[in-house]
Amino acid sequence: MTRVRPPGEPVVVSLHRRGGVRGTGAASGSPPPAAAQPWLLDSRQVAGLLGISRTKAFDLMARNRLPVVRIGRCVRVSSKALETWIADQTIRNQRDAERRPLFERVDR
Repeated sequence: MTRVRPPGEPVVVSLHRRGGVRGTGAASGSPPPAAAQPWLLDSRQVAGLLGISRTKAFDLMARNRLPVVRIGRCVRVSSKALETWIADQTIRNQRDAERRPLFERVDR
């Protein structure tokens, strides 16, 4: 039974998520252990890991800009291949940044 709060009494609000089972990490929002991570990721999972929209992730997957695995009509990305792709992109971007001049001349 809930009690009626008299006016003027402060409201105490918990900033933590309610529910879940203690010790499992379900309520804490922590990622599952590495063994429980899926091998193949869908567009939502890829988007979440890369910090981009689901539409952009799906577009990259459809254009084969990401390393995809096709199973029938399903398009997935291997989690290990995604890690390798991110490392390759990081190296490529660093090389491109080194080649670019610090200041570009603008003719007016």
